[in-house]
Amino acid sequence: MDYRKIGFLQLVLIAFLLNVVVQTIHEAGHWTVCEVMGRKPVWGFTQLLQIWGDHPPIHPNEWTETTSPDGEKGWFKLGSAPGKKEFSIMLIAGPLASILGVVFGLCLMRRSRFPSTKQIGLMMALISSFVMSQYYLRGFSRMGGDEYFLAANLGIHKYVIDIPLGLAFITGFILCLRALGNWRIILKWLGAVILGSFPCGLLLMKANSIILTRVNEDNPLFRPLFGWSLPVFIVNVLVCFSLWIWWRQANKKQSDSVKTES
Repeated sequence: MDYRKIGFLQLVLIAFLLNVVVQTIHEAGHWTVCEVMGRKPVWGFTQLLQIWGDHPPIHPNEWTETTSPDGEKGWFKLGSAPGKKEFSIMLIAGPLASILGVVFGLCLMRRSRFPSTKQIGLMMALISSFVMSQYYLRGFSRMGGDEYFLAANLGIHKYVIDIPLGLAFITGFILCLRALGNWRIILKWLGAVILGSFPCGLLLMKANSIILTRVNEDNPLFRPLFGWSLPVFIVNVLVCFSLWIWWRQANKKQSDSVKTES
């Protein structure tokens, strides 16, 4: 069975669910450093919860004050402020986790004997490399983000960070395209990535804004669990469970199909 030949609607569903996973992998890179260093972070769907501008948090003593490279005042939802070196490690950990996610996805695609696992691995690698390649290609016009803060922290130009990371993700994207083979399959998978990732991305950004507001209000239903705001933790568990259900059903259909042919 050619694992690349899968129904389009199934591909869109997988892309939607895996977009959440890919985002979490990136944030988990940052989160790991904060947790190891005992900074007690509170993470949303797309970022360490943070407030910028003239309006401080409702309970500023529960946040860590900071300043952006351009002088804007802000607050991170951290128990204590990280040192300069630690902050740099935390910033680069997110992109590196995304690269590892691409590598892991490609390894699943190449080494697994289950078509459904190959599909999940390739789609995960494709989403991450596609989205991050675009992110770094926009680096000439983009201000802000992990690389912006990291470059300012290290006293180097942002492109010194953007270019090698961008090349890594572009390489991963090319490997994904080569694995897909012909252009008809490539367009089908890329179409599913766009249709699945775009609405999911919008929902995650909107949900993150709600999380930030409720955490700022100290709503008990949004307090952290293992460093993640409770709804974020629950959603990620549900997404992983949904992917597992789909994986089991796909394997069962494949097994039934093989028995029928026999």
